[in-house]
Amino acid sequence: MTGWFAALVFLAFGAGFVIGGVHRFRTTRAFLASARRAWGVVEDVRVVRSTDSNEYFPVLRFRTAEGADVRTVGELPGSAWELQQSKGRSVPVLYDPADPDRARVDTAGNRGASGAVGLVAAGCVLALIGVAILVGTAR
Repeated sequence: MTGWFAALVFLAFGAGFVIGGVHRFRTTRAFLASARRAWGVVEDVRVVRSTDSNEYFPVLRFRTAEGADVRTVGELPGSAWELQQSKGRSVPVLYDPADPDRARVDTAGNRGASGAVGLVAAGCVLALIGVAILVGTAR
């Protein structure tokens, strides 16, 4: 019976990863479809601490195409080292014109689907492990 349980756990986590990856891909594409580009400055780095890790978010300052000055915390975390190196420097920013507080540093990683593809791939591997366990226990 434990083989079935392990298989179900792997299948559930695999499905969760796939669903998360598809969601991430769709929300990124939707954001990029309406986003505008501006030049801004990384003013600071905001650290969000949790029990087992830290995430680092850029504090961005930029001017929208309509001329509004915006200061916001970027939506996506980055590497602590890269963000510290970017502090005070001019960076390309993507922002939602309907809600300029929704902004992120315009990098290939923040525009691409690599994170979403990674989640889907990991989900497929987990699901395949679950299927292999099911096949093995059915014998």
